[in-house]
Amino acid sequence: MKQVSFPIPSYDEWKQEVERSLKGKPIDQLYSTTYEHIQLKPIYTRADLEGAHVEQYPGFPSYVRGTKAEGYIKKGWEVSQQCAASTPERWNALIKQQLERGQTEIHVVLPKLNFSVQTLEQVGAMFSNICLEDYSLRIDTGACSFPFFPLLVEYIKESRQPLDRISGTIGMDPLGTLAITGKLPVPLAHLYDTMADVTKWATMHMPHVKTIIVHADPYHNGGGNAIQQLAFAFATAVEYINECLERGLTIDEVAQRIDFSFPVGSHFFMEIAKLRAARLIWTNIVQAFGGSEQSQKLFVHACTSYFTKTVYDPYVNMLRATTEAFAAIVGGVDSLHVSPFNEPFATEDELAARIARNTQLILREEAHMGKVIDPAGGSYYVETLTAQVAEQAWKLFQQIEAQGGMTSALQRGFVQTEIENIAKQREQHVKRRKEKIVGTNVYANLTEPPAPKHVYTPYGKTHMYVDVKTMEDALAFVQRRATAQHVIGENESPAITVSPIRQWRLSEPFEQLRQASERHEETSGQRPTVHLVNLGAIPKHKVRADFITGFFEAGGFAVIKNDGYMTVEEAVNGVLQTNGTHYIICGTDDDYVDAVPHIVRQVKMGKTDVRIYVAGKPSPDVEVTFTEAGVDGYIHIGSNCYDTILAFMKEMGVNVDDESTFY
Repeated sequence: MKQVSFPIPSYDEWKQEVERSLKGKPIDQLYSTTYEHIQLKPIYTRADLEGAHVEQYPGFPSYVRGTKAEGYIKKGWEVSQQCAASTPERWNALIKQQLERGQTEIHVVLPKLNFSVQTLEQVGAMFSNICLEDYSLRIDTGACSFPFFPLLVEYIKESRQPLDRISGTIGMDPLGTLAITGKLPVPLAHLYDTMADVTKWATMHMPHVKTIIVHADPYHNGGGNAIQQLAFAFATAVEYINECLERGLTIDEVAQRIDFSFPVGSHFFMEIAKLRAARLIWTNIVQAFGGSEQSQKLFVHACTSYFTKTVYDPYVNMLRATTEAFAAIVGGVDSLHVSPFNEPFATEDELAARIARNTQLILREEAHMGKVIDPAGGSYYVETLTAQVAEQAWKLFQQIEAQGGMTSALQRGFVQTEIENIAKQREQHVKRRKEKIVGTNVYANLTEPPAPKHVYTPYGKTHMYVDVKTMEDALAFVQRRATAQHVIGENESPAITVSPIRQWRLSEPFEQLRQASERHEETSGQRPTVHLVNLGAIPKHKVRADFITGFFEAGGFAVIKNDGYMTVEEAVNGVLQTNGTHYIICGTDDDYVDAVPHIVRQVKMGKTDVRIYVAGKPSPDVEVTFTEAGVDGYIHIGSNCYDTILAFMKEMGVNVDDESTFY
């Protein structure tokens, strides 16, 4: 077989075969446009790469194919599952358990902990009997590194572990917090003082620790596209660089201390291209600052998307997370967190945590994802998409710079407007079911029990330092056993405010409808209900009846069906003998022509309070006839599912305004 070659078909030959399979439909219908306004073609060839620079080897500038020539072969990505708990002692037990079972990086997001770390004793309880030099650290401190960083340093010293052998990230991201919460209690200048001082201190004492995190999460979870995530993340990084340079650091000291965190969403190839484009953009930025080749190597942490996860049918989240993790690894991340399937509504859960962790281990050990260096490299599609994403992200990044940087763009509302424009498109596509969410707006399972109620908070209360100016001062306080209150404080009024970026999940609109239906069942004894008026034998009405059933079950409705009425009189009597208020006629277009006007007129003579709809979209002249007969509306594949269900609920008296149970 090694000696056998296959002829390479030409594009024209491929096109002929496709047109034959489409049976006369235009090939243009195979093209699609992404939320990044990039047109995706049904096939990519070598011609798509003509004139484009494609890197031949990983590990060389501009690092599109990865920052390491050997990929994951010598050292895999860090298995970096977040760990949260209600007490320091519980957190210690959980992280030990995870490290014993395959996790390789200690990962904690301080603002998401259910306890506040304010004393050296609490830090000691968290890391008791853990040799920190044996693991990479990933500690997200929120808007400010104080007071946690000095507390941790003092603990490491007192436990006689070498500071210079600690590796990982202990980082702050004030603009990320500002984008989500809309405010910071102390001036940014003070936070940048801390950032620069901690970075300078770490350069001398903890050379393998990064001190700055740039999150793309606020923009991804706001509904933004891949280009916006890249542009806003790198505009944030450039502001951090400039502020640190003004405070006496060099580009290499700063750039090598920055850690980027990118969520990975559901568009598999777009997410791969996003991560590859990120390395190209970072190389260009650091080169412009005069940074070394080492500083041009982007460090990327990835997390599977919170934005794509659902409350209903949550086990599907396992599939979503697996696909997203797969994309992250193909994209070449340095560390990865896979979110548990119950992330939108629950916290500590051993089964969910185990499955999330094992997702990475299976990809590494059984799918052998670490055995192939840059598997996407050379793909005409991925290479073309990478170049397109990088180009568009660079243009948007330059717009931010032209406005004076990321803080200025947030204050002007530019970032928020850009994100919300894409978010509205996503929301409309979900409501119209052009974007399908299995278990939520399609294939809803009304028999599953309601999920536990849980409010997701991307960032909790963030403490800010006021009294302490430098890392050395903070360490002196900690050594005297000062608590956090002695080291930090919080002003009553915010020092800077912007409009926060709305953080949401794609499935929320339909989850809210489902919750309203459940609430209605609790108070009235039954779900909101629609009745089908099926015409003819099952083969005649089944397709539309199934469509209508799935349509309304997405909103938590009960759908009352029947095997089909053979005559107009049967259909009329069937409606008059039930207690429903909303009916949908399902059948064929041919059967509709004579039956629909007669059914509607006769039913409305006997029941004046009913509303009757037709499944399908009749021709304009037929629609006029039906409407004159009393048809109240038409439900078809182009209908806005969310708006239709919401209107039905309001007509039925369902309380859709109570958001007390919304997630």
